[in-house]
Amino acid sequence: MSNIYSDQPEKSGKLDIYPEINFGSVISVNIVGDPDGLRYLAKLLNYLADFDQNTNSDPKGSREHLHLSSELHLGEHSCQVELCRADAKGTGQLPDYMQTQ
Repeated sequence: MSNIYSDQPEKSGKLDIYPEINFGSVISVNIVGDPDGLRYLAKLLNYLADFDQNTNSDPKGSREHLHLSSELHLGEHSCQVELCRADAKGTGQLPDYMQTQ
């Protein structure tokens, strides 16, 4: 069985992801990177989209995701970021909030 973290793309470039907060509410999420950093984010997104969910031991109905941290994947200006694939393993079911989109 494989593990989604075992062969993910290697970090390259500079990349920061952080919210803009105004009066306690998130107004936007800023993604800022040099060309290599933006390519790194694109590789992570493609990796997650193309990952074969049937190759790992996660239970049916689970959703693949990657946790990005400022210590390992992002610049120090970043907050913790989770990239999540919406389709559930084995069913393809999307979360309820995505059903009406």
